[in-house]
Amino acid sequence: MSGKQSSVSGDPERCGNSSADESFLRCVLEVWRVALPLMVSAGTFSLVLFADRTLLLWYDGESMSASMAGGNFFWVFVCLPVGIASMTGAIVSQYVGANEQERIGRFLWQSVWFSLLTTPAFVVIALVARTLFETTGQPDHLLELEATYLRLLMIGAVGLVLESALSGFFSGTERTQVIMWVSLASGVVNLLLNVILIFGLGPIPPLGITGAAIGSVIAFWTKAICYGALLLKPRYESLYHIRGGFGVDLKLGRKLLFFGFPTGLMYFTESAGFTVMVLRIGSIGDVPLRATTMAINFNMVAFIPLVGVSIAASVLVGRHLLESGPQRAVKSVYAGLLIGCAYSLIWLIAYLAIPDTMMSLYQLSDNSEDSNAAIQIAKTLLSFVAVYVLLDAVQLILAGALRGAGDTWFVLFSGLLASSLTLLVGFTLEPQVSAESLGLLEAQQQILSWWWWMLTLWIWLLGTFMTARFLQGRWKRMRMV
Repeated sequence: MSGKQSSVSGDPERCGNSSADESFLRCVLEVWRVALPLMVSAGTFSLVLFADRTLLLWYDGESMSASMAGGNFFWVFVCLPVGIASMTGAIVSQYVGANEQERIGRFLWQSVWFSLLTTPAFVVIALVARTLFETTGQPDHLLELEATYLRLLMIGAVGLVLESALSGFFSGTERTQVIMWVSLASGVVNLLLNVILIFGLGPIPPLGITGAAIGSVIAFWTKAICYGALLLKPRYESLYHIRGGFGVDLKLGRKLLFFGFPTGLMYFTESAGFTVMVLRIGSIGDVPLRATTMAINFNMVAFIPLVGVSIAASVLVGRHLLESGPQRAVKSVYAGLLIGCAYSLIWLIAYLAIPDTMMSLYQLSDNSEDSNAAIQIAKTLLSFVAVYVLLDAVQLILAGALRGAGDTWFVLFSGLLASSLTLLVGFTLEPQVSAESLGLLEAQQQILSWWWWMLTLWIWLLGTFMTARFLQGRWKRMRMV
């Protein structure tokens, strides 16, 4: 396959035909060209989510806590189908590398059918939303808020899976600027709707957490509709056979499930493990949960844009393995690591140097006793984020590279092992503290710190597993098409 050329317009210069330094620089520029729009896209999502939760804090502190638990539950339920659909981009990139672009349209339709078939499951989840939270021991005063948020978000779940599938065409063919502009447009829509629906405007009454959920649902479907409209343009038909590929192809559907299922299950494992930790923190009390939400918000702003680098590593590894061979794929991964670690280092410095400035945002409209206590705790939690932020970038980018090669089952099993070990240690060795002897707040803080150490352990395990697998090199011989 090494002699085949990619037909993607604007194909970057080769990164293996000159001196080593110049070759690596070209790889960095190539990864940057693909990753930057994806980082902007993911960053837009993280900023919208950050603003969503901050606006809810200004509206009502309990609403922000409920949005954290409800949002985590939502992701647990959608991450498996989203993970399956998200493999569309990696597989499309290998079709490009193999110079088989005419098969992309047919394959893309299988992702669309899969997305639509998730509808009944999401309807059932919406119907039993409150029962789900009752079984996890959440505080009574948060139950209805959490259930309402989850119930409404499930209306947008199919749209989220569908846009993950359709965006895979644009990432796989390295048209990542399309993803950036669609994400920016939907982000603006989401932010405007959040402000209007949470606080009310004119005849629209304040809806609080209900308004935040409605804004998110509309944004999910906005992205799906935009991608669908763009894909119907005639210019894609001659090369990729988008409309001509309409139909059901069980063989291609099985390919999507074989490589996508472990990716989706990995997403589910990670999100379920994190949600268990958050629910345990939530069972301690509202202040620890609120502090965790504040710290995770800033962690999220640093982490989610790195998903763009991970996707870039995935599609470039997929294309280069078939087009040019593993040597160039390895250089692309190292280039992605350089970009990701440089970005994370900026945040590491910020977490250590300006935690007071970062947390002051939460005091703009909420100076209640509970929120002030949560802010003081959240400042200390940022030091945990600083401990793992660089390794989090490494494990995310390496996992993307392994998925791009088709090594999705290892990524799944390593994630299962890391989550299982972390939760086993967490619940088995959790310190037994007495609120009577230490005081309620100090007892809560000790348990909270323990679970943040478990979160740190979890990410270090993931980073160790992904690094070992990447260096072992078996992924270099894998193919998906």
